[in-house]
Amino acid sequence: MLSTITQRFKSNPTLYYALSICATWAGIGSLMNGVTMTQTYGIIPSLIWVFGNVVACILFGAVALKIPKVREVFGSKIMKWICGLMCVFQAWLSMNGTQTIFADTPMGENFGMIIAYVMAAVFLLILLKYGMIRNVLTDGFGWIIVYLLALAVTIAAMIHSRSSYNAIPMVADADSMKTGIWKAILLLPGPFTYPYFFEILNYNDANEDGTRTVNVKRAFTLGGVFFGVYMAIIFLLAWAQFTPALNIIKAFLITIIGASTLSSSMYSIYIAFGKKVGLAINAGLILFWAVLIPLGVMGMWTLMASVRIYFVGAGILFAIGWNLWEKRKKVAS
Repeated sequence: MLSTITQRFKSNPTLYYALSICATWAGIGSLMNGVTMTQTYGIIPSLIWVFGNVVACILFGAVALKIPKVREVFGSKIMKWICGLMCVFQAWLSMNGTQTIFADTPMGENFGMIIAYVMAAVFLLILLKYGMIRNVLTDGFGWIIVYLLALAVTIAAMIHSRSSYNAIPMVADADSMKTGIWKAILLLPGPFTYPYFFEILNYNDANEDGTRTVNVKRAFTLGGVFFGVYMAIIFLLAWAQFTPALNIIKAFLITIIGASTLSSSMYSIYIAFGKKVGLAINAGLILFWAVLIPLGVMGMWTLMASVRIYFVGAGILFAIGWNLWEKRKKVAS
């Protein structure tokens, strides 16, 4: 069965790429931070944040393929190492979210911590051995489950809450719009910090194992659209009240979402540092995760997003400058 699915992927990989892009980008914070954004800042700032999320992958596909030298800059050792280290934070973010979400269930946060450790340990070994195709296929399969579970949880929660929805303003206060816009801007450089996304571009070009070459820009556009569909489904959860049973289902939903980002983050570390060093870094992020738990999901995301905007911006500007310099050199000669 696995070989049949692999052959389907190789013959028409666009949809598989798109689902994997969406799954990787969604992250465990997409649901948790989405609900927090809506309840804290209001509907409009939250929708601006959602728009930033949807545009980010589409923008990556356009910039990485259209602006000369961007792939070369981000494919350099130093940029791969920086982005690989950022993926350590992405992995921690996924593990934090898994631990946090089970705190609202009878199972408790210790159960969530165990689940996070087990997932990380499994991906540590699976991705070391199987790599690209396994990551794409597990992301795609997992994301179909996410759609089904998200739809079921949202419908059940809205039916349960029909007489007691949360009251949410259009805009919470004067600073909420600024916060929504700034957090949306912080999202735009995000895809550039995933070596996995650049690996999709390289894999599509190389075609070493017979996988069909496709319009990969379309795959990133579809990935953004798929993410928008997911956000439209879970946007309603900000108004909902949850029963203990729904909290358990929501916890497993978020765990599946987090698993996709965790796997792609750990695979990105292998891409950035190679198998031996990548194995050591991935093992280290598992061992030292407990130190970062107190930051929480939003705290860790804000720390990471505030740092990445500067070096991604610098990398793109350097690529543009490099390309202009080479053009000028050709004209002069």
